[in-house]
Amino acid sequence: MSFNRTAACLIVALLSTAPAHAQSSGIPDIQADDPQRPKWEAGVAGVALTTPDYPASDHYQRLALPAPYFVYHGRVFRSDEQGSRLRRALTPNIELSMSGGGALSTDSSDTEAREGMPDLDYLLELGPNLKMSFEAPGAESQFVIKLPIRGVISVDSSGADWRGALFAPEFAYQERRLMNTPLSLRVSLGLEYSSTLLQRYFYEVEPRYETADRPAYQADSGLLDASLGARLSLPLSPNVRGFVALRYYRYGGAANEDSPLFRDDDGYTAVIGFSWTLLRSRERAAD
Repeated sequence: MSFNRTAACLIVALLSTAPAHAQSSGIPDIQADDPQRPKWEAGVAGVALTTPDYPASDHYQRLALPAPYFVYHGRVFRSDEQGSRLRRALTPNIELSMSGGGALSTDSSDTEAREGMPDLDYLLELGPNLKMSFEAPGAESQFVIKLPIRGVISVDSSGADWRGALFAPEFAYQERRLMNTPLSLRVSLGLEYSSTLLQRYFYEVEPRYETADRPAYQADSGLLDASLGARLSLPLSPNVRGFVALRYYRYGGAANEDSPLFRDDDGYTAVIGFSWTLLRSRERAAD
């Protein structure tokens, strides 16, 4: 997921600073700096993040923190800028994987729209993803289509609860060396559709939480958001890489824009940070 919901964004941001895997196909992943990259790398990263509390919220969280990162380029299991997943190449340009994501919790007392309502817990996602890669006009670029379907659960100290499912198709353009520079670029356009349970988790107002400014509301399944994002990554030294990512969300026209918890038609997530590789394997990754 891409809202806050954005532990997912934070994880991706951390991992995107390290070289990504190359496809097990004739179309290499444009983020891979070296076709003979190490099988694994480990280090530390620093990240500053701004993101909305939930989709269409008018309140934002701002975080700045260091974190460890680990990248692994195995034939079946991989952990890189696209997250951790089990994968299987079906054809030279089609890959089926089992991938996950997540999101940070939100304290409702910090958000005017949700004051007096239950907090939003940490979210975990898991499900299949079909990825298709195609050659682009540039020598070191490609188009990518992703079709992930994920189940979502919320987690707190008392246990876990099922929150429904999410379908998030994405179309992206990637270039490893932008205008013959060390900069790598990824631009993507995405949509998110969710089941009734997940929409209710964010937008439903039960009668017991009704106020003069917050009428009761029953949420429905459907479109959650549309988004446009860009990420730039630059190697600063053999072991240090910097990155910046920005994603714009359009919530207007979503399934539950009439909810009193729906506060803004537009939103954004911004991330800036760096990674420092401390350890890497002598063994090379093999596709």
